Amino acid sequence: MSDQRLKGKVAIVTGGASGIGRAAALRLAADGARVCVADVQIDKAEAVVNEIKAKGGEAFACTADVSNPDDNARMVAETVARFGALHIGFLNAGIGRSGSFVDGNIEEFDRVIAINLRGVYLGIRAMAPAIIAAGGGALVATASVAGLRGGGGMPAYFASKHAVLGLVKAAAAELAKHNIRVNAVCPGVIDTPILGPMHGVKEITENVLGPMHLLKRVGQPEEVAEVVAFLASEQSSFITGVALPVDGGMTAVVSVGAGGGDRMRPAAQRK
Repeated sequence: MSDQRLKGKVAIVTGGASGIGRAAALRLAADGARVCVADVQIDKAEAVVNEIKAKGGEAFACTADVSNPDDNARMVAETVARFGALHIGFLNAGIGRSGSFVDGNIEEFDRVIAINLRGVYLGIRAMAPAIIAAGGGALVATASVAGLRGGGGMPAYFASKHAVLGLVKAAAAELAKHNIRVNAVCPGVIDTPILGPMHGVKEITENVLGPMHLLKRVGQPEEVAEVVAFLASEQSSFITGVALPVDGGMTAVVSVGAGGGDRMRPAAQRK
């Protein structure tokens, strides 16, 4: 366990079964929060819960499709019923799909928007009343460097992540009077399962994806989780409405790495 800066707090992590979500659930629990690990992959969510419990934390797993309003409402209700309140929401569930404007699949586009954007809207809508009832707290959404700049080959992903930042700023404005801070993290390329066959392959992560960042490497989910925990805690008490890059310098300059040109089209990161 850490310094227990979140002791007494209750958190929900969507997309908590793997990648950034898993790392955040573990980090929040290590900081003292009781955690609902929500995901469509319930077996993997249960595995994360077991990791938390093995380290002395409290958690439970919940099946939730974030694009479904009923699932969001049930997720919040179960959390409050088990732990008595809700203070923190990490709206992290997301998917990435390749495609194009001319040949891309419309149903795939709609699915990305449903999870990445509608899921954040429905999550905020469901969580905010419970956090208000608890006296305030924090919401954090996973956006991406894809929400800070454009690129080819993933129109739905780029559109969804830009829109998430709009939702975060709108929510920050609306919920500030209720003592709820709302922020976003914008990861660069993070070595998680959404990279597909590139995940964990050092030849790719070190030689192809790594040079896209000023720090010449891809990120790890734990590095994003640290920032999420900071934004969820009172250590960030004067921060709201922010889109915070956690990207190894990927968005700090026009071009990164040898070869020139724009080498910055981000790969999607598993939420």
